[in-house]
Amino acid sequence: MKRPVLLAALSVALAPPAVAQDAINLVCMGGGTKLATAPTTSLEWDKYDHKYRTKSGYETTTRGFDTAVTIQIQGSDGRIRLPDVLIPPINAGGDHQHWWPLDDVIVGDNEIRAQYRLNGLNKPKVRIDRTTGLITIKGMGQDFSGRCDKVDDGERRF
Repeated sequence: MKRPVLLAALSVALAPPAVAQDAINLVCMGGGTKLATAPTTSLEWDKYDHKYRTKSGYETTTRGFDTAVTIQIQGSDGRIRLPDVLIPPINAGGDHQHWWPLDDVIVGDNEIRAQYRLNGLNKPKVRIDRTTGLITIKGMGQDFSGRCDKVDDGERRF
């Protein structure tokens, strides 16, 4: 009677462990554009006084930038570390190190998709091509694109 129990326990102990999904750690260098306002001054002809007058105001423009984002994914959970240039003044608040949780993470064979909430109106979408390493982040008033490299914890680069 003890033999079948011993064999069952031995087979459970020798069974291969469940396959854990590997963590994906990426650093993505690139650039993008974001909406910005800038003060402007111009001269306009005053048809009543028949002379030029100075007019001041603000105009909305797009501003380019170069930066890097960091992404960590473990299974269906993930987070993204944003640089200051990608964080609007009114935001939903990442942590003190600018990490934002990723929602709706889908890790496929050819691409990774996710999104994160910056504020009530802006929920940028992230897409990473796993073959080329190209990343795109599209949100309201800002875009980022670049190339990702895998980062392995504990391994030296050179």
